[in-house]
Amino acid sequence: MTDQVTTTTIHGRTCHLYQQGSQICSDNCTGHTHSSLPVFYWGINRDNKASVLTVVLYLKTHQPDASFLLAAYETKNWNDDFSPWAAEAVFGTEAFCGKGEDTFQWLTACCMPYVETKMCEFARFPVGYSLAGLFSLWVYCKCELFAGAVSCSGSLWYEGWLEYVQKQTAAVCERERAYFYLSLGDREHKTKNKRMAAVRDCTEKTYDLLCRNPAYQKGILTWNQGGHFAEPDLRIAKGIDWILRQKLF
Repeated sequence: MTDQVTTTTIHGRTCHLYQQGSQICSDNCTGHTHSSLPVFYWGINRDNKASVLTVVLYLKTHQPDASFLLAAYETKNWNDDFSPWAAEAVFGTEAFCGKGEDTFQWLTACCMPYVETKMCEFARFPVGYSLAGLFSLWVYCKCELFAGAVSCSGSLWYEGWLEYVQKQTAAVCERERAYFYLSLGDREHKTKNKRMAAVRDCTEKTYDLLCRNPAYQKGILTWNQGGHFAEPDLRIAKGIDWILRQKLF
């Protein structure tokens, strides 16, 4: 997994893998001191390897000396696979079936063990855009497997999300370290859809809740020009870039 993107199938899901820099590990994980290798788990739409290549090129250019691993896994059904619980459709008739738990189980039981083979020290970050951005924050909040999250233009207007993150705040804020990158387009809230128009307010409230303890949490909420569909790959790349620039590893 060095110097190029490789594609494989992990328990029925397509996954694109890219590793830059040295693998921070030994064969037996004993007798040596290791830094933590950042591993980014990025949920993407199916047949979207082109986005992975765009993000990799950006990171090669802006972070040529960084060591990290990127695992971009494809979804089978976007609305179902990244929705944490069932919810009504926000437009049209396509509701959210709430199969995010299935995706979480695949990620933790199948993808992570495959990707992290022979690794000793690593810091995991779920990454996502739109509904996958909501999913990335949800999986961070639900367990202690991750060191933070990258959520770009996340669907934080989702029914029940703010109530969920408020309940999780106490546990989340006691974790030893956490790093968050949230971003949103400055026109995303300008929509006639009442639910989706709340995205700016929901994103700001989510950021405040996750980063309320500066001794443990470090984060940034940045505003991009444009609406929801403006340069999603660039927004993802900037999020990963920000995590790498924290020099935590």
